[in-house]
This record gives sequence, structure tokens and C-alpha cells, in this order.
Amino acid sequence: MTACAKRLLSLVPDPALTGVTAKAPRRQDQTNQVLVTRLQATRGSLDRCSFRPWRLGALAVGPRDQNHQRAQIAMTTTTKTASAKRPIRLWSATILIALLGMLASVPTASAQPAAALGKPLPSADLPVGEVSIRIIAGSPASPVNGTEVTLVVNGAPHLARTDTAGRAVFKDLPSAATVQAKVTDEDKKEITSETFVIPSDSGVRVMLSTRPMTGGGGGGAPFANGGGMPEPRQLSGEPRPEQSDAPGSYTVRVVYDDFKDPLENVPVTLVGYHADLKVTIETKQTDKEGRAQFTGLDRSGSTSYFAMTQVPRNGAIDRLIAKPVVLDPQLGVRLVLSSEKRNSTAPPLDELVRLDPQESGAPAGKVMVTLTGVPAPGSEIALVDAATGAVIAKAAPHQAAADPTDVNAQSQFEPKADVPAGTVDVQVHGGTLGTNVALKDVAIKIVPSDSTDPLAAGLVESKTPESGTVRLAVPASRGQLVAVFTINGKRLSSQPFDLSKSGGVLDVEAHWDSQGKAEVVYDIAPKPGQVLYVESEMRQQPYRTEPFQMVDGRGAHITLFVYPRILFSFSLTSHIDDSFLAVSGRFDVENNSWIPYVAGPDGMVLPLPKHFKGAIVAERDQADVSVAQGEGYRIVRPIPPGTKRFQGAFSLPIESGQVDWALDLPYGAFQSGMEILQVPGMSVNLPANVTGRTVTVPQGTYFLLEQIQILPRQSMTMTITNLPAAAAWHVWLPRLVGIVVIVLILGGLGFALFGRATSVADFARAAKRAALLDELVKLEKIGKTDNPEALGAQREAVIAELEKHWD
Repeated sequence: MTACAKRLLSLVPDPALTGVTAKAPRRQDQTNQVLVTRLQATRGSLDRCSFRPWRLGALAVGPRDQNHQRAQIAMTTTTKTASAKRPIRLWSATILIALLGMLASVPTASAQPAAALGKPLPSADLPVGEVSIRIIAGSPASPVNGTEVTLVVNGAPHLARTDTAGRAVFKDLPSAATVQAKVTDEDKKEITSETFVIPSDSGVRVMLSTRPMTGGGGGGAPFANGGGMPEPRQLSGEPRPEQSDAPGSYTVRVVYDDFKDPLENVPVTLVGYHADLKVTIETKQTDKEGRAQFTGLDRSGSTSYFAMTQVPRNGAIDRLIAKPVVLDPQLGVRLVLSSEKRNSTAPPLDELVRLDPQESGAPAGKVMVTLTGVPAPGSEIALVDAATGAVIAKAAPHQAAADPTDVNAQSQFEPKADVPAGTVDVQVHGGTLGTNVALKDVAIKIVPSDSTDPLAAGLVESKTPESGTVRLAVPASRGQLVAVFTINGKRLSSQPFDLSKSGGVLDVEAHWDSQGKAEVVYDIAPKPGQVLYVESEMRQQPYRTEPFQMVDGRGAHITLFVYPRILFSFSLTSHIDDSFLAVSGRFDVENNSWIPYVAGPDGMVLPLPKHFKGAIVAERDQADVSVAQGEGYRIVRPIPPGTKRFQGAFSLPIESGQVDWALDLPYGAFQSGMEILQVPGMSVNLPANVTGRTVTVPQGTYFLLEQIQILPRQSMTMTITNLPAAAAWHVWLPRLVGIVVIVLILGGLGFALFGRATSVADFARAAKRAALLDELVKLEKIGKTDNPEALGAQREAVIAELEKHWD
């Protein structure tokens, strides 16, 4: 069992599993740089043991959570040909949900330029971390040349000018950074894009217009090289919202990689996974334009929809399937499912890889099911006909043989002042899970980060010796570089690093399983139109795979993920603000299923610490999240498959120099983190099983709470002491003034009611009282003194005298 699996196992509320825990390997180096990045950013993706099995191309899997002080450079697999590029999992990612990172809503591309304005479109043809902003003047045919574009990255502005095509390009942006594009029009009015997060698996394109759009929607979106409509294969499988379509509608268009070459009378199937576990299936034939439209669909967020079809080509079948989508309540959805060109001789397409890697190449007529996560021993796994709910076959899993080529790695680059510029010390270690030894004979080469040929010769190449460490010197400064490794026959590469100003150390840790995963294999003959899925019940919880179809000549490799249904995590920053601890950050709720999760009729409440004050939600999240006064945050819509993320802030009062933190966690806390900006003398009484340490960065000195992991239905309690406390007079003076005001009001009211004449003695008594009150206020302002006993005695004498003159 992997270390991450054991961590997840510790969160499964099952008595039989209690006490089984393990911690992930931790790195203490580079903490300062990580914290700087963290404080400048709006939280990156959490160290989640996550991967996205539907990614296409050679994609970086994204940095491990910078919020937990691990500036790890994710490794990505490359293969011998560009067409064979496949997604890769981090070593910890071998056991967590393929759903993590799956879009909670449809991508925001649109076939009409007006609808596409300001909306980010992930673009696999751009390098990871690159954003291309195209500025037009009312039409894609009218690019704006030479205008200044601002990209605000985690609050910091970056500037670039557009080229002759109207494009301003920003490179090497950090994954998970929050960005927004801005430009001014001819009237000096600011035009802005949506705020979006930099993905870890592709670049992003955005289009902005300095004039109102002209024409009726011809032309293109900001994707393709010439600014026109991209080829259908680029759009295939990506649902997108369409403002002109009726809410609750889903329109699928099937083509041969050419919108002028649609397929007529091809069955398109739409499968719905409902929150109540019901499965619905609807099939429609495409019309002469290749379209099949489904209407009257669920817009409540309680259903995820999977669209699929099969296209004949070159004597074989292309299996096409889209990413699942939860419908927006106010928009329709459109989708293109595209084959290759009609006369293409390319191998058959299998877009099931979007949802599940087909690495094992299941034989024809076979359904191979791999169980990952924390499956219960002895459980039966069922193959189900989605249309009828009938169980076609059942089997108990068996242990498959280990695959040593299934290597997963993480790396971290640390600049070192004592290492010459252009030089990197590469140290490679790891082994089977549970071991950590130096790895020798690992082939390493350093290549430019923009290299597109994984087999090309490197700037420098070597192999690790017995010690696992080798020093490599790049011939000349070449800007951004990547290191490419070959371990057990598997090719992996780091994200870019720079040796132009100083050298550094690249630490690589690689692991592979010592034993195979649990597996079930079914024999089944493909039937036209039949949709299948695999499910099981373990620990009184249902687990289900995505739906899929079988095709002639190929099998299907399906993964059944067995994890806690909901995982909650947070990543918070806090500081002292007057008499409050101000807290802000990111909250993540992960639905580890292909099925939307409904917590109840009133939504899901995520408690905040007891006695919290002034909670708010980021503006962009307010459509789905609200503040439940006295409770915490309320997510009003169902939780879609994958991650529901929002930003929020709140404060806790400081009482007598202390903050009491008591946070109920109905869903537990998985790999969460928090940092507190220190003040002199501050002390933190940590929660149980949570470690903390102090780190100093340019922004200040912070106390870090790392790897917070708490079981469901428990509480996170801690106290922060020795904080600045308000002077005593700050507390008592307002109260005293309030008493005086009340007395004066009552006195005035009595005078008005009874009209009692005021004597000379009354005036004298009032003057004496006022003088005593002034003296008492002065004593309260003194605060600390070397002789508190004398000050107290003087205060008591004044109060006694005041009582004599008060009747």
C-alpha cells in the first residue's frame, strides 16, 4: 500500500481501519522560497496525491502543494513519438482520485467570439504556464497591434505589448496562480477578462475586444494560430457553455475533423449520473449537420452528464467520449465529438483515455478493472448494464503482478550560491515504496524547456554513479531548462529551472510499487449502443466507475477508485489586526466520485472556528457559497465531481492576549495548512498530532502548521497566546463612559418629568462628581506602573469618594 493510500485510509471512518496512518515523506529545504511563493499567490493546488487521467499530450502534472512547504517539481512522462504521449501520475498520485482536478463546470470557450470574450480557454498547444492574450477591435479580423496589456498575477501586474496579430504572450507563470488580463480601449476604459487560475497541464488563451463585436458571430475564437475557429479535433470532448441555447439543453455535433464533413444518423448517447445514484440514458441520432440535441436536462447541479459516440473510420471504430459536465442553471451546453479526417489512415481514436488511462492496452473483448485507493478485502466487483441496471458479471479481485516501469517521481530544484552558474548537481534516490536508496545508472540529460522532441540529444548527458549523484555543466546559459530522466525504462522530465544566475541542486525521488494492485478481468462481447459501468459496495458505501462503451477490436481498462466520498482541506494565512486574528485563504471540498454530492436540502455547511466574526466570501464565489451566520460557510449547490474551491476570510477576537481556535470538522481535514504572522513573544499551543515551526521570509516571520490531518467528526483546537492585549483603559473607559451617559440620560428624563428645582448644592455635587470622574479617567489611562498597589489604592479612594457624592 502506498504512503498516500495509508494517509487516506486514516480518514476512512471505519472501526476496522482505526489507527492505520502514515505520513508522507517531508522535505524541509526550500521552505523559505516556498513560503514567499505562497504568500504572493492565492493558494495553489493542494498536495493531493492527485492526477487527471483525461489529460492529453505531454503534460506536467503540476507542482506539489506549495502551501505545505514542498516546492516539488512534478515529473511528466514522455514517450517515443508525439502521438503516443500519455498522462502520468506523481508517485503519490497513484492512489488518489482521477476526479481531482476534473472541471466542476463546463469550460468557458464559446464558438461565438462575443461569448468567448474575456473567457480563458485551456490550450494544449501552448506550453504549461503560458498565457496568450489576443486583443481585437470588434472583430477577429481586426487585431490591435502595439497596445499594452496587463496580466495581474497573484495581485502583481505584468506588462506586455501586442504583436501584429494582436497577441501579448506571458510565459513561465506559476501553476495555480490567480490571474486576470486587462487592457484599455480607445476611451481609456478598462476592459478585463474573467479571473482564472493557471492550469498545471496546458497554456491558456484569452481574447479581449476594445470595441463592441461586429457581425453575427462568424470568424473564430481566440484559439487557433490565425485567430480563426480551431480544428474540430482541438475542441473534441470539451463541453462549453452557449448563451444562445436554452438552459437545460446539451447539443452534440459529430464530425470528421471538419465542420463541413458532419456525420448523419450516428447514435449519440448521453448518460446521466444522478446524486440519488439513479442512472439515466438517452440516445439520439445526428441530423444532416451532425447534431444531436438533448433537452429538459437537470440544471440543479445534481447530475453529471457523459456524452459518447462511436465513429467508423478506415475499417475500425473511433471511441469518442467527452469530459463529464454539470449543467449551468442559466446556459445551454455545446460539444464537438470529432474523429480524424474521413480518409485518415491514423490508428483508431480512443477518447476513453480522457477519463481513464488505457496504458495497459486491454485485449479485445476484455474489461480490465483496477482497484485503487483503500478497497475492502473480499468485496465483489460488478459489471453493470447502465440502461437496465442488470448485473452482467461479478468477480472478486485478485492481485496483479507489480509493474516496475510504473515509476512515479517528484523533484525539487534549489539554487545554491556555492554551485557555479550553469551547473546542477542531480541526486536521484528512491526505489520500491518504503525504501529510499541511491539509484545508479539513471540516464539524465539537460534540454531546453522549449524542446519538443523527447528523443533529441541534450545539452549535456550522463548517468548517475553508485552514489546516485552527478554534477552536470551546461555549456552556456540557455535560459529555462528541464532535466529528462529514464528510470526503469520510463522517461520523466522536470518542470523548467534556470541556471543562468547560479547553479543548484536538483533532488529527484522516484518510487514504484513492490506489488501490483487488485484487479478484475471480465470477458464481454461488444454490443451496439450498450453502455457499461463497474461498481461495488464497500463499508456500506457505493463506488462506481465512469460509464463506457465497448468497441470491436479493443478492450477497456477501467479504474475503480475507493476513497472517502468527501475530503475537506484548507490553506490559510493569518495575522494580528488590532484586537483580532484576521484569517483568509482557500477552502477545498473534494467529491471523490463521478456522481454529484448533495449534503442536504440546505446545502453543505462548513463550520468556522467558534466565535468567528465578520466572515466574507470572495465575490467570484458568492453565487455558490454564502455565510451561515454563527455557523460558517454554506455551499448552496451540490458538490460536483472533483474539487469545489472558494476563497474566504474571517476573524477571531483576541481576549486577554489570547485567541482560542475551536474548529469542528465534520468532514475532517486532509493535508491542510496554516501560517500565522508572528509577533514578539507569541506562542502556539498546537492541535493534537500537528507539528509547527518558524520560518522567516521577506514578508516576515511566520509560524507554520504543516500537514494538518484530522479525522472526520473531530475538532481542531489550539490556542495562540502572548498576543498584544488592549490596555485596560481601552476596556473599562468605554464602559465607564457608557454608564455616565446612561446616568445623564436618566437624570435628564427625571428632571423633565418632575421638574425638580436645582439648588446650589445640587450644582456643587454635580461639579464634584464630574471632577472625580475626570480624575478616575486619568488614573485608568496610566496603565502599567512601577507601583500598581499605590495606583489601585488611589483608584479605590476616588471611587469611594465618588459614591459619597452620588445619590
